[in-house]
Amino acid sequence: MSKTTFSLDELRARAAERRGGDTLTITADGKPFTIPAPGFWPDEIKEKARQARTRGDLPFVRALMGAKRYEEFVAAGGRSDDIGLLIDEYKRAQGVDDLGESGPSSSS
Repeated sequence: MSKTTFSLDELRARAAERRGGDTLTITADGKPFTIPAPGFWPDEIKEKARQARTRGDLPFVRALMGAKRYEEFVAAGGRSDDIGLLIDEYKRAQGVDDLGESGPSSSS
């Protein structure tokens, strides 16, 4: 008999294992900055990603990283477009061209 009931923790853990983790890390000026990987974003972040397609990436990236951490990222030399580059690299590593509504546009 096949299993038809799964716990959220179990589903998320299995997805993270298949995808190589549930976070992505980028370094700027030698400092690591971590964001949730696509597929592990809260719904509010997904909405910001959808809005980023028409309004630019900055509000999306601030929400994804948190305002304080984003300012630290910028102080270390990072830009919102760099997070778009990180997500693009993640997509390539996953072998997908599009993350649906999970990814922002890469222009701002």
